[in-house]
Amino acid sequence: MKYKYTISGIDCPNCASKLAKLFEKADGVDSAKINFLSEKLTVESELSEAELLPMLREVAEGFDSDIEIE
Repeated sequence: MKYKYTISGIDCPNCASKLAKLFEKADGVDSAKINFLSEKLTVESELSEAELLPMLREVAEGFDSDIEIE
């Protein structure tokens, strides 16, 4: 499944790239892309949204506590 979220609180394009790579390392995530300018996160995963979203938020929190995913 492909999921799309709004992601905010990322300071620079380089940080967005690093965070996307962290998302891709998470169990159950096939791919993750962050568009820094539009603040969009696209994730491909076989997980349900109820499983995926809390995990993405936990990874983002570990990267930078100012990042929010909705």
